Amino acid sequence: MKKVIVLCLLMLPFIIFSQSEKKLPVIPISKWYKLGFKTYDKEFKMYQNPFILNGHKKYTIEGYGSMNYSDGKLLGISPNNRYIVLDHISKGYVEDGVNKQLYENYLCVIVDVHKKEVVMNMQSDCSGEWNKNNQWMSSGKAVFP
Repeated sequence: MKKVIVLCLLMLPFIIFSQSEKKLPVIPISKWYKLGFKTYDKEFKMYQNPFILNGHKKYTIEGYGSMNYSDGKLLGISPNNRYIVLDHISKGYVEDGVNKQLYENYLCVIVDVHKKEVVMNMQSDCSGEWNKNNQWMSSGKAVFP
């Protein structure tokens, strides 16, 4: 009985801290595909390492970059559910030996959900939207495909 009590007391911190972690979002894309994130950065309050979930299998998004961040929201899903637009934020500190300064660069990417890869990087066209022909439109022109 003592061993059970000691084991429970040893496990208590793990149980408490595991429940206080931020829940990682899983965002539906279509009937078969979802977007998830493997990690959450507490300092920047952003998600990292997005993946495509198909059934119970996780696929890394090729070309996203493990050092980039996301707010954890989709910027858009194409009408045919083949493509998503996801923020792709570079964020970190730059040191010049004296000062430490935060830098941020807000980009977005178009991801082919079926191929699980980034097919286009964008910066100025991130505020666009999908049209009925599955084209990403920005400032009145088709940016993708």
